[in-house]
Amino acid sequence: MGSLRLNALTRVIAAFAVLATFTAPAGALEKIKISTFQANLCCFTVYVAKELGLFEKHGIDAQLVYGTGIQAANIMISGSADVGAFAVEHGVAVAAKGQDVKLLVLNEQLPPLGLIVRNNVPTPNAKRPYPEMVRDMKGLKLGISSVGASTDTTLQYLLRQAGLDPKKDVTIVPVGDPNTTLAALKNGVIDGAMAVEPAQTVAVQGLKMAKMVIDVEGGEAPLFKQYAYNGMWVRAAFLKDRPQVARGIVAAVVEAEQAINDPARIEEIMKVGAKTIKGMDPALLRAYLQRYHTIFRPVATAQAIENVNSLLYANKLIPHTVPYDQLVATDFMPKEFAEPKTH
Repeated sequence: MGSLRLNALTRVIAAFAVLATFTAPAGALEKIKISTFQANLCCFTVYVAKELGLFEKHGIDAQLVYGTGIQAANIMISGSADVGAFAVEHGVAVAAKGQDVKLLVLNEQLPPLGLIVRNNVPTPNAKRPYPEMVRDMKGLKLGISSVGASTDTTLQYLLRQAGLDPKKDVTIVPVGDPNTTLAALKNGVIDGAMAVEPAQTVAVQGLKMAKMVIDVEGGEAPLFKQYAYNGMWVRAAFLKDRPQVARGIVAAVVEAEQAINDPARIEEIMKVGAKTIKGMDPALLRAYLQRYHTIFRPVATAQAIENVNSLLYANKLIPHTVPYDQLVATDFMPKEFAEPKTH
């Protein structure tokens, strides 16, 4: 019976039928460490999969290991974790340098980022077409999570799109995670930030101390309308040695995304958010999930990966682009997403 369930689960992931009807294979759970971020909505699917017991359902005992910025990638690449939940940009960057890493599934398609500034910062180009509004950033101190993080690469890309030199026309300041970003804004350490959720929602809608310049996760910057932002990564050897664990990871993430996208499960998801997204008012979290839930999708398309390559190459962060089939574990990556049924 255990073998039949394993075969059924494999077919389900390939065909992308509803995964919720299947249970974990018999036997002891496979222990793995997953490097990820803490209290950061870019990895919300990981928190949901953990808190709702979806990893366990698919035969995995997952321990979360936290890092900030590029640390989450380095923890996995160094071998200190089996799996990494981090930006696709980081995966492409290390793959371009020869690291044999593979993308299993996406946690998010669009970046949960927003370029925000304090309310007292003049923004005369706010109503002008992209990327003219970014020119208002000249001379400002702008926060990022850490050097080399996606907040950094995205900010530099947008600045260059507007004709600004990131090294001369602005001062870029690493300020850490969303909570420390908010503190830096509130205390005037920075004028603005390429913020990662929940920082921009809290700053703009909650504390009302900042305004949005570009809503990246809302698709206001053209390159990011089709993108692969954050995903689950493993080393190539992991796929060879533990393929069924890899399939279980994919299944757990997909089920988590289905739950996030299901209006009927909003209260269940809110409980996960209250436990894992510290410092965000529940009403703001609910509003955020209702507005942006569709960015939690598992499929990385060829165009999405090409756009990630384009950003990194334009920023001179990779010597060459990385082909889709080299980067993506195509036998594991979902081909479509089964929308949750609504009544």
